[in-house]
Amino acid sequence: MLGRLILGIVKGLIVGGLLGFGLAKLGFGAPIAIVAYLAAALAGVLVGLIAGKPIWAKDAKIEAGMKAFVGALLGAGLMYAAREWLTFPVPVPLGELGGANASLGEAAGSAGTFGGLAITSLAAIAALLGGFYEADNDPSDEEKPGATPSVKAAAGGNKRIAASAAADELDDDLDVEPEKKRAKK
Repeated sequence: MLGRLILGIVKGLIVGGLLGFGLAKLGFGAPIAIVAYLAAALAGVLVGLIAGKPIWAKDAKIEAGMKAFVGALLGAGLMYAAREWLTFPVPVPLGELGGANASLGEAAGSAGTFGGLAITSLAAIAALLGGFYEADNDPSDEEKPGATPSVKAAAGGNKRIAASAAADELDDDLDVEPEKKRAKK
C-alpha cells in the first residue's frame, strides 16, 4: 500500500506540476482566483482519470469518471484551502514561473507563496488527490487463496445463463451425472 501511495503522489506531482508550468508559461504564474480554481478542478479531473484504476483499464470507465467528477470538486475546494492557509513564502525565486500574487495581497518584490503560485499549489493539490486515489485502489482482481469468493465468482463469472425448458429438465433430473448434464446442453 505504501508503494501505491508513493506512486499516486508522484503521478499527482507530475500532473499538477505540468499544469502549473503550463499556466506559468501562459502568463498565469500567480493566477487570479477564477483561473486558480478552474485549474485546480482540471487537475482534479486529470488525476481522477489516471490515478488508481486509470480510465484505459478494463471495466474502469465509470469508476474513473466518478473519480474525475469528485476530483474536480475536491480540487476546487483544496485550492481554496491552499490559497487560504499555504501562505508561507517560497524559499527560492522561481523567475518567470512565479512571483507575487496581487489578488492575495502579496508584496510586489516577493517570490510568492506556496498557495499563490500555480506550479506549487497545483502540484500539492494533485499530489494529495493522486495519493488518495492510488492508495484507495486495490489492483488485485484475482481471487486470493482463503479469501471469500466475490459476487461475480459466486454468480458464475461472465457466463450467460438463459432460462429454457432444457435447463428445467436438467434441474429435475438429479440422478444424472455432471458429464451427462453437460452432454445434454
